[in-house]
Amino acid sequence: MIHIELSSRGRDTIALEMPDISYFSTNGSGRLEESSWNMGNELLTYSISEFKCRDFNVAKYQIHCKEDCCLHSRNADCSFMGLSFVRQGMVECFMAETRDKRIWAEGYTNVMVSSGIKEERNLFSKGETFSMTNVLISPDFFRHLSERYPEYFEKAYLRLDSGETFFLAPENILIPVTLDTALNDIELSRMMGNASPMYLEAKVVECLSLFMRETEGKEETKERVVSVSDRDKIYQARDIICTEYLNPPSLRDLALRVGTNECTLKTGFKQTFRTTVFNYLFDYRMNMAVHYLLDTNKTIAEVASLVGYDYQGHFCTAFKRKFNIAPSEYRMKA
Repeated sequence: MIHIELSSRGRDTIALEMPDISYFSTNGSGRLEESSWNMGNELLTYSISEFKCRDFNVAKYQIHCKEDCCLHSRNADCSFMGLSFVRQGMVECFMAETRDKRIWAEGYTNVMVSSGIKEERNLFSKGETFSMTNVLISPDFFRHLSERYPEYFEKAYLRLDSGETFFLAPENILIPVTLDTALNDIELSRMMGNASPMYLEAKVVECLSLFMRETEGKEETKERVVSVSDRDKIYQARDIICTEYLNPPSLRDLALRVGTNECTLKTGFKQTFRTTVFNYLFDYRMNMAVHYLLDTNKTIAEVASLVGYDYQGHFCTAFKRKFNIAPSEYRMKA
């Protein structure tokens, strides 16, 4: 059960009413359970949507604050391992058990292991919208991972079993495009019918493997750190690519538009997103194609045009290179 209180300067503390929450499904149907709810008051609006099965829970949170405020939550009686991905905004978080204070900002991720008792305070700024996706993993499946991949998870599971709460990575890390893509694929699990839990399991394991790859050896490699100024320019370049993916600028023009040079753009972009500008654009187009294939009735030729391909054949070749399946087959199997 989660108990939440909301406070703001000069106002009385508000106890937020939350429905009873069970992180993982207890039914035996084999299908995913889905739910959502919204709430609001004079300080904020709060929405949650989730889908879950026996071993996994995927929850999306969005909070919009009308005033500077502090959200104080106390969580008991349910342990888990959770991947957190910040999609929008920023929040300052303080966790009582670990004395951990960190900034959760857009584009960053980490994995938290919670022993079942967790108390935290989150500070939100007026006018900001904060959005986060959490993928929770049950203790039973965590134990399975520790037995199957002891080199990655055994120590963490033993720490959970001893009652600790902690993060796998000392500092939050930037979400690489490969992990971002795998997270987006998790959404497809809701369309798999009886195979949904199996598909969800595969994608969660993929996300964990990609996260562990990003954190492995970080202490030894010590990459050159992208400056705050350059990082802002890299994200601006990313936004331009996503907005103008139908007619993207050249690398030279893109660098000029964000106020840097081509070399810094290429180096910083690859360090930030773990891929090149070109590959990021390619992945973005393919993800848009998946959206059009699954969520619309547009023809393959129309989808090709909508994601920037003049010829249907070129689009089909690119799609198959990415997903190892033709667009028409992908649509039929979804």
